[in-house]
Amino acid sequence: MTVMQRADPGPRGFFPNGTRPGPRKGGSGRTPVHPGRFLELRFMRPAGLSQDALARALGISRRRVNEIVRGRRALSADTAIRLGLFFRTDPRLWMLMQSEWDVHQAWRALSGVHTAAAR
Repeated sequence: MTVMQRADPGPRGFFPNGTRPGPRKGGSGRTPVHPGRFLELRFMRPAGLSQDALARALGISRRRVNEIVRGRRALSADTAIRLGLFFRTDPRLWMLMQSEWDVHQAWRALSGVHTAAAR
């Protein structure tokens, strides 16, 4: 296991209020939803839109849509813009969801490293 070196945060931590990023105490504790799952549940199903139809409409491969919907592929900025144009949503919504998912997954992966570094 790799132990990461931590910078000295000083008396107040890295952030002005003395907190640090990561899972919040007292928060909902929920895992963020993958943008592909959100896409399927909130946009595709209500519209009766198949993966094939969405892929054609966006000008991308069906495999790409399938991997996004199944949570096996990250949403790229290119795809976020295409989704934004097609569904009339802000592409930043899609990118924010992807970012939240990525950070959550990174925290899960580094939980053992964080514990070891704190000792």
